[in-house]
Amino acid sequence: MSDLLSLDVCETSTPDFKRKILSDVIIDRGSRYTVVIWYIESKKDVSVCMKEILRDKYFRKSSHNSYGFRAKQENGSILESKSDDWESWAGNCILRELQRWQCVNVIIVVTRYFWWIQLHADRFKNVIDATKKWIETFKK
Repeated sequence: MSDLLSLDVCETSTPDFKRKILSDVIIDRGSRYTVVIWYIESKKDVSVCMKEILRDKYFRKSSHNSYGFRAKQENGSILESKSDDWESWAGNCILRELQRWQCVNVIIVVTRYFWWIQLHADRFKNVIDATKKWIETFKK
């Protein structure tokens, strides 16, 4: 399908950005969600990305920084993984959206500031919606 999102549009192209941040894309009962997308080419880039993000006090003091990433390897295979950062299954939700949209060479970090009101299953919906909002913003 031609409308699938891929940051690896062709073998030689790279996006015109290294990272983008969408702040407070979702606010639900006091919990705030921010999305960071970062262009990566390897698993090493994931470590660099997370270290850079966590240098910022905003992200360091958040409740959770969950992420999912997919990177196309030189042999054509896709390396993918996720981290929940103590927000059970959040990383899986992000990774599933990256797979669904066939995104490669990207990490998406969804940051949550928890406001002491339990969201239960709605937290998964919020993580998925935050990820989709970024994808929809990128497609425009």
